[in-house]
Amino acid sequence: MASAPVTALPSAWRSPRLRDDFLLSRAVEAFKAGFPADALLGAEALCRRHPELVAPALLRAVVLQSLGSNLAAAAWQRAWCRDPQDPNLQDNLLTAWLAAGDPARVASLAPVLLPQRCRAGNHASLLARAHAAGLAPAGACWRSGTGIEGMLFDAAPGTTLTLQDEQRGEHYEVRIEGARFRFAPPHADGVWSLAMPGAAALPGSPLVFAAPRRASATLAPQAPLTVLVPLYRGLEQARACVASVLASLPANQVAARLLLIDDASADAALSSWLDTVEADPRVAVLRNRYNLGFIESVNRGLRHCAGHDVLLLNADTQVQGDWLDRLRAALYRAPGIASVTPWSNNGEISSFPDIAHAAPVPDAARLRELDQAAAGLHRAGATVDVEVPACCGFAMLMRAEALAAIGTLDGAALERGYGEEVDWCLRARAAGYRHVVATGVFVAHAGGVSFGAEKHLRVHQNRAVLVARYPGYYPEYQRFLRSDPLAAARAALAQRAGPDPGAAFTAAGQAAAPDLAQAPASSCTRIAVWRHRLGSPQAAQVLALARLVAARAKQSVRLLVIGEMSELLWATGVVDALPVATRHGEALLDDTSLLAIGACAVVLLCEGDELPVDIDTVRIGPAFDARYWFSAWLGAPPSAAPFQYAHSGAR
Repeated sequence: MASAPVTALPSAWRSPRLRDDFLLSRAVEAFKAGFPADALLGAEALCRRHPELVAPALLRAVVLQSLGSNLAAAAWQRAWCRDPQDPNLQDNLLTAWLAAGDPARVASLAPVLLPQRCRAGNHASLLARAHAAGLAPAGACWRSGTGIEGMLFDAAPGTTLTLQDEQRGEHYEVRIEGARFRFAPPHADGVWSLAMPGAAALPGSPLVFAAPRRASATLAPQAPLTVLVPLYRGLEQARACVASVLASLPANQVAARLLLIDDASADAALSSWLDTVEADPRVAVLRNRYNLGFIESVNRGLRHCAGHDVLLLNADTQVQGDWLDRLRAALYRAPGIASVTPWSNNGEISSFPDIAHAAPVPDAARLRELDQAAAGLHRAGATVDVEVPACCGFAMLMRAEALAAIGTLDGAALERGYGEEVDWCLRARAAGYRHVVATGVFVAHAGGVSFGAEKHLRVHQNRAVLVARYPGYYPEYQRFLRSDPLAAARAALAQRAGPDPGAAFTAAGQAAAPDLAQAPASSCTRIAVWRHRLGSPQAAQVLALARLVAARAKQSVRLLVIGEMSELLWATGVVDALPVATRHGEALLDDTSLLAIGACAVVLLCEGDELPVDIDTVRIGPAFDARYWFSAWLGAPPSAAPFQYAHSGAR
C-alpha cells in the first residue's frame, strides 16, 4: 500500500469527511494485492475510530482469519456484534467458533438465532453449523401478530405439539400438518411454550403475548421488601451472590426475604444447590417449567410478591453491609421516586470509575472499601443522590406504589432480556415518577453471565423497540453522559476509596496480542511514532519527518503514528494513524503488536515514554533533528550540518 507523492493524493484523503471511506477502500485493495499487514492496520484504525461500523470490523476478521490468527474468532464476534441479525455474520461467527474448537458456544447461540432464520427461510446454513456442533433442534417457533408460527425439521404428518401457558398453568395439544405451521393460541394474553411431547421447548419459546399487568394488592404504609434474583446459569456466581445477600441481612434493619427463580436451568448442579438453599427460612424458590427468559421470570416473581418493594438483583452481583437500608432510604427520600440503583463497577449510567464503561469485578476487600467509602461520603453530605433518566436493572429497588401503578415489565414487546428496566422506568416517568442513583451504595456486578453472546442480539432487537417508543430517550441519555451530573460524586468516591490496589480498571475483551501463523506481508517499511501527542514539543519534529518521507521519490517508507493526528500530518499522505488503545475502546490488537504487524524497523519515543517491547528505539529529545536522523537512517550522505540524535539502543 505504498503511497503516491503528496501532489497526487486524492481529494478524499485530504477531506476529513471522506477520508475514512477512502482509507477503508485502500485497505481492501491492499488485502487483495497481497499486503495483509496494510489492510490490518487500516481496519484496526477504523474500528477504533468508528466502533459502530460493520465494514472495517468485517475486513479485520477476514484478514486475521487469512493469517491463521488466534484472534480470528474474537474478530468475527466483534463484527457480528455490530449487526447481530445479519445471517452472513452469524454464519461466519459460528464457523469461526467451530474452527477454534469451541462447539459449546455454537450450541448455545445457534438455537437463539434459529427462529429468525427459519422465519426468513435462510436457516439451512445455520442448521448445518448447529449439527456440526452436535445439536439437533427439532424446529423453531415465533410470534406473528396474534398467532404462533413455526417450523419442524423432521416431523411426521399429524405430529402433536404440547402448548403450555406458563402464566396460568394451562396445557393444550396442537396437531401440526406439514413442516410449516401457524395457529392462534387459545387466548391472547398468555406466555406460551411449545414443545414436542416429552422434549425441551422449541427454540423461540416462550412466546409472550401478555401485556404488563398491574398488581392487585393492598399497599401498606411501609411495604415489605423482597430481593428477587432470577437464575439460569453461572452456579459459582449465583452462590456467591446469594451468600453475600444472606450474610448482609443481619446488618440491615429492614426485614427482607430472598426470592430465587430457577428459569428451567439445564445445570443440574444449580438445581441441586437450590434444593439446599430452599431449606433456609429466609429464602423462597420458584421453578419455571420451561425457560421463560429474564423478563418473564422477573414478572412471575413480581406477581408472586405483589404489594412489596422489590429489589431486582442480577445473579452475578455481590453486596455487603447495610446496603438494603441505604437503598431503601434513598427510595423513600422523596414521595415521587419509583426506583433507585447503586454505584457499580458495571452499572451503565452508575458505573465507577468511568460512566457507562464496565470495569472488572472488585474482590471482597475492594468491594467493602468502595461501599464503605460511598456510605461515608453520603452520610457526611459530601455526595447526594442524583436523578437519572432510567435506572440500570442489575440492582434496582422498585417502589411497591410504582409497581402497582405501572405494572410489570413488558415481555411482549421486548425479547427475553435487556432494555426492560429502561422501558419500565420511562413508563413510570410518564406517570410522574423519578429515578435516582443512590450514591451511598456500591454493588459489584460481573455482567453478561446469563445471556452470554445472546446479549448482543437482544440489545440490538430491544433497542429498536425503545427507539420507536421513546424517540427522545437515547438523545437524553447521551446528553446525560456528556454533562455527567454524577461526576462530582464519582470524583469524591475515587478520592476517598483510592486506586484499586489489585489492578487497573480494564474492560473485558481488552486488546490482545495476535498469534499469527505467518508474518503478514507489508508493502513498505515503517517508522513508528509511539504515543504521539499534538501538544508535545516533539510534534513539530514528527511532522518534519513525515514531510521528508513524503518528499522521497521512492515511496517505500511510511510512518505508523500511534496517538493523535493533525490535518498537517494527514496531508503528507505517508502516515498510517491509529488512536491509542484505551481501556474502553474497540481495539482488538494491542499497540505493541501493531509495531510487528506494520513491519516497523524503528520506533520514535517522546521524552518520558517507555516501550514495553524489544525493538530499536530513538528518543525524540531536544537534540533530535528529523532531517539528519532520517538521512542517517536511510544510509544517505549526511548534510553539511553535524548529525545529532539521542539513541537509546536496541532493548
